[in-house]
Amino acid sequence: MSREAEGAAQPLFCRDADADPSGTIARRLFQLQTLNEASFELSRQSCPGDIADSFLLTAMGALGAVQGFVLVISAAGVRRVLSVRGFPEAETEGLRGDPGRIMQTYCSAVKPGQPVPPSRPHILFAGKRSDLTLFPVGTAILVKWVVDDECGFVGLGAKLKDAYTGDDRDFLISLTATFQHFFGRTCFIEEIHRLNEELQTGNRELQDSLAASRRLGTELDRRIYHLKSVNDTVNELSGLLDSGELMQRFLLLSMGAVSAARGYLALFSQPGDQKRLVCRGMAESSLAEADGARLSRLVTRMLFSGPQGAGSVGLRRGLVEEGAVLADAGLPPDMPGVWFVVDGVRFGFLGLGERLAATAFDPLECDFLLTATGAFTIFLRNAGLHEEKNRLIDNLASQNRELQETLDCLTRSRQEVDVLKAAKQRITELVRCEMDRVGRVSLTDFVLILCVSLAIGILFNSANPSGVSLMPPGWGRPAIQAVDPSLARARLDQGGAIIVDARPREFFELKHIPGAVNLPLSLFDFVYGMEMADMDPAREVVVYGGNISRRYDDDVAALLIERGHGDVKLLSGGLEAWEKRGFPVTP
Repeated sequence: MSREAEGAAQPLFCRDADADPSGTIARRLFQLQTLNEASFELSRQSCPGDIADSFLLTAMGALGAVQGFVLVISAAGVRRVLSVRGFPEAETEGLRGDPGRIMQTYCSAVKPGQPVPPSRPHILFAGKRSDLTLFPVGTAILVKWVVDDECGFVGLGAKLKDAYTGDDRDFLISLTATFQHFFGRTCFIEEIHRLNEELQTGNRELQDSLAASRRLGTELDRRIYHLKSVNDTVNELSGLLDSGELMQRFLLLSMGAVSAARGYLALFSQPGDQKRLVCRGMAESSLAEADGARLSRLVTRMLFSGPQGAGSVGLRRGLVEEGAVLADAGLPPDMPGVWFVVDGVRFGFLGLGERLAATAFDPLECDFLLTATGAFTIFLRNAGLHEEKNRLIDNLASQNRELQETLDCLTRSRQEVDVLKAAKQRITELVRCEMDRVGRVSLTDFVLILCVSLAIGILFNSANPSGVSLMPPGWGRPAIQAVDPSLARARLDQGGAIIVDARPREFFELKHIPGAVNLPLSLFDFVYGMEMADMDPAREVVVYGGNISRRYDDDVAALLIERGHGDVKLLSGGLEAWEKRGFPVTP
């Protein structure tokens, strides 16, 4: 048999020492098996740290090293993986404490965000070196590789026997390449998982955002509906000037906006505790216990202590939903609603019950009710002002008619006076003629003339409403208290008294005390109704305006006392004494 035939008959890897006297083939077989087992073992790992630990143990075991480390650093100088075996902790301080310096020294070409082409693992040095500062002093061989923006190092200490051979270095490079492959794959899978988690998180956030947008859209639709309801309410109520119709419309609009089957609107006025009531879907008898005093206490309490009252937000309306609070005010406890204040004397309550939702008012409904009630109170004030204006116009028209009748009566009286004056003139001429004819006046003639004059005076007084009384009216009245000008001015400055000028208008316009109310005796009823009807009767009143021929101040003061004013005084010395004291007057 030839040598070729004998070689062909031998196995590829022979374990016979005679066939492989140097042990090269056996060592290659061992290295290949180790690479195969390492590939299998590394493929099962899913964590970069676990892969580094498994790889380091495999490399140290296969090459007979008792010390070793694996270090992976990112381009930013952050240590990603560090696995150390056998080295003292003091020798690994450079690996643990300053990875950025290692990156700057050995991988300066790798920059953050600028991936470089992957490089096959290569040996930086083999054999112990004394100038190592960043790696352990006992490092006998150091392998480096670069993938994307990461740099890796594998270092092993001295072998138990012998030094590292060329086959050992090639084997370590191959094993490191295997580690590099699976480490990169694991990092890639880890990145995929991270991105997948981020994607899932983003999907969940997107779903939450979508759900929130839907809820927001629903809430926006409801808000638009309520805003439209407010706009419709304002448009519906803006043209109404009748309080009763205004209350009816507002109650219907409020019930429709919150889907209520029953409702009522109660309006109270403090003078006399007047009550106006509008009901829908319920009898007025169910509000028999509601009165202005109890509701006024509720409104006052809510103004200063209610959670949605005017004391905190400056409004004059608010919600009440507690049944006990409503029952205390005499209102149905199952019909929550809105209290409101119209002006200084009017206030009320809007109650709504049997809602289709059968739940409490939500924030949008609360906003609608408060906003619509605010608009309603404005329109109700306008309607009240319109009604008051009409009432004043009617009163003024009635007073104008009375004045016209008085003027007509005065005109007729003046005509009668003219007739009487003409008769008086004729009688005087007749008397003068008789006196001339007789030559002297006897006692009988004097008495006759006196009687005729008295008869004419009585006839004049009976025909003239403003005739001269036979006895001055002041003779039978008790004396009215007088006040010194200095004391009167002090009371005026303090705001505790009001000054009244009783003289006719033409005298008042010539000169009067600043702030005085002109109340002529001839127009007392008319001017009093316009200027002083609403004044507190208990307030002090100081009257001046008398002169030599007529005591205007005394007569006006008496009329004020008849009207119920209890503290009426005359200004001592009148306007002349006021000026002598140096007090101001207005021309």
